[in-house]
Amino acid sequence: MERRKAGPLNAADETEGKNMAKLEGLAHIGVFVSDLQRSKEFYEKALDFKTVWECRVKEADGTTTAVAFVQNGGLTLELVRLEKPQKRTDGLVDHIAMKAEDIEAVKKTLAARGITFETEEAVCNADVFPNGSKWILFRGPDNEHLELTEVL
Repeated sequence: MERRKAGPLNAADETEGKNMAKLEGLAHIGVFVSDLQRSKEFYEKALDFKTVWECRVKEADGTTTAVAFVQNGGLTLELVRLEKPQKRTDGLVDHIAMKAEDIEAVKKTLAARGITFETEEAVCNADVFPNGSKWILFRGPDNEHLELTEVL
């Protein structure tokens, strides 16, 4: 799949100073996976996501891409399994952070489900958000970096 690089922004054009059409929020986050079924099971069983849509997309090069959208609350992930995966060096995302109301309760549930965390305790940081936050990191089935975060 050919990707174009973003060009420089125009310093000034006819839209400057005008409001853009309103964005409604985050639609989904696309995550490349090596085994679609394994990834669906991980997100469903470990994190209580539900599969809301699955499809197969015929690409211009004749290959087929398998896609599953999984959702928990307002967070939707698009799990993408390419027929011919290629090493990607562009557009990489560092982690996906999921907001938790009570990080310790969620951490306890995930640990009981077999999730191993990168640190034993959640990290507290008074500098992130006005009253601080706590977070803890773990990995998904394709080594994707996942974070639980609680805004204090």
